[in-house]
Amino acid sequence: MVRIFLMGLLLWLGLISPSIAGEITNIKVGKKSPNEIEIIIEGEYTSYQAFGLQSPARFIIDLEGTKLKKGAPEVLKIKGPVVSAIRVGQGNYRLRVVLDSVNKAELFHCTVQDKRGMLVAKCWMPVKAKVIPAAGSKAAQGSDRVSPLLPKKDLAALFGWPKQAGDKGKKKKTKKVATYTGQKITLDFYKTDIHNVFRLLAEISGKNIIVDDKVKGELTLALKEIPWDLALDIILDLKGLTKEEKLNTFIIKPMVEKKGKGELIVRKFSEEILQPAKLLKKEKESRQVARQMIINAHNLETQGMKEEALVLYEKAFGIWKDNIDLIKKTAYLHYILRNFAKSYFFAGQALKLNQKDSEAALYGALSASRMEKPAAASLLFETAINGRPKIPEVFLDYGVFLEKQKDFNKALDIYKRHEGLFGPALNVSLAMARLYEKQQNIREACKKYREIQFSGFDIDRETENIIKQKIQTLCIQGEK
Repeated sequence: MVRIFLMGLLLWLGLISPSIAGEITNIKVGKKSPNEIEIIIEGEYTSYQAFGLQSPARFIIDLEGTKLKKGAPEVLKIKGPVVSAIRVGQGNYRLRVVLDSVNKAELFHCTVQDKRGMLVAKCWMPVKAKVIPAAGSKAAQGSDRVSPLLPKKDLAALFGWPKQAGDKGKKKKTKKVATYTGQKITLDFYKTDIHNVFRLLAEISGKNIIVDDKVKGELTLALKEIPWDLALDIILDLKGLTKEEKLNTFIIKPMVEKKGKGELIVRKFSEEILQPAKLLKKEKESRQVARQMIINAHNLETQGMKEEALVLYEKAFGIWKDNIDLIKKTAYLHYILRNFAKSYFFAGQALKLNQKDSEAALYGALSASRMEKPAAASLLFETAINGRPKIPEVFLDYGVFLEKQKDFNKALDIYKRHEGLFGPALNVSLAMARLYEKQQNIREACKKYREIQFSGFDIDRETENIIKQKIQTLCIQGEK
């Protein structure tokens, strides 16, 4: 493994020099919280690529067409919570910025955003969710009270999904799909030369990768936590390339038909074989169009052109109806643009593909709440908190919804579950104190307000004054 890494590093350092865009003037820590850290890289560069590696766990950002300003530090030690150190290595007008994990055995997550004059990496350590007791078990009955708002119908009835004929008692036939066993990686490319992309994949995978001279172009994409062999197939499909494997070596070339020499041999295909082949070819061509639409939409979105991006996302959905991430993105954008009916519809389409997707259920619940559909919102919030992954916003929004519905006991339960899963948070603690106060449980309210006062939360002046006033009027004067 060490030999492979060193070989990849030498390849990276020995590439032909790109044009010089400028220099990196500063690398510093931005905002920092108990579970998140922001790394800011200031300066000019032509492109970047970012990816995560294990053993030891680290996140790497390669910057092309730039150099480190003279005198700038090459190593920066950090006291947690996610990154322990930032290390900078310089090649021939390219920089490698390495973010070392505080836990060498566990890789954190990062999102990288290109802004004017700087690159911002927001990194956080994934939260391990607690096991939720099975429905009907004693543990489940003791920990969760069912909301009286919960309607007695399922998601299919809620969204009006049609029932498929002959579904009862029959198992659905599933298509055989390719299995990917490679190490999971995170990749983020911005206007990166395609040859550099394949060099990086060779470094990560330990495979030899030979690229045909006819392969040209740049790549911009972001992939999170997927096997490297799946990432390779996505890139090949996106750029119209094919791979051939021989003795631990991939040969990458454009996808063209081979012309045979000598006499032509025609094999007659039966219609039974030919028709599926035609359909698969059409599907592949359509998916290629949809992928390009998604990339174009993403670029519009990063420029703040959300409505224009949404038009392309919906067009891509028309081609690629089983892409759940695309559907959830469309539901999210409709919600923030206040198109609640459309957000609700797309949330339902996503849940049709995966009824345990907490993110899709959240968008549906929020939209239902906005449209004054409390019964639907309640069912969708319950789906969201019991789905995967566990999302902090789900518990916060559900608690607020229940409070508006005057279901204070259930709201308190939801906030307690939030604390159990994600740890203490200022907004959750304030909500709990407020609920105790509404229930006339002054003792618990005062206990919570005092707890907040000495918790060490980053509290603004106005909130701090409100808490002090609550303690003075509600607690101190009430005790006299």
